[in-house]
Amino acid sequence: MTETPHFEIASNWFKQLEQRDLDQLVSLYSDTQLSFHPTLWNEHIYSRARARDYFVDFLAKRPQLHSYEGEILKLGEQCFLYSGTMKLSLGTERRDTPNVVTARFSFIWTKEADNEWRILHHHNSVVPSS
Repeated sequence: MTETPHFEIASNWFKQLEQRDLDQLVSLYSDTQLSFHPTLWNEHIYSRARARDYFVDFLAKRPQLHSYEGEILKLGEQCFLYSGTMKLSLGTERRDTPNVVTARFSFIWTKEADNEWRILHHHNSVVPSS
């Protein structure tokens, strides 16, 4: 496989985030194995159900994606890493002025038994200001 199909797979997460489609976003995560360290919760998530809880809270902040860029690292025929940075705005229920955040991300995508690509590992963190 070339990097183009891998990038299309990986960029689907960002497309679903832009559309704020909770069900589609959550469906990208593995339901059999998952390790998810989200940006805004101090909890290590191990299940798709708990990832859904996180994204209900996260999408309520009305995220607006400004940009993302990253690199693909093939880990085998059934697995790859996509890591990089993204810039997005987050609002709050009490404040209409969005907060612009730059975050690092890493996703490990794996092709599961049903032949679908899903996220096995996801880590996000806000880039510290210098």
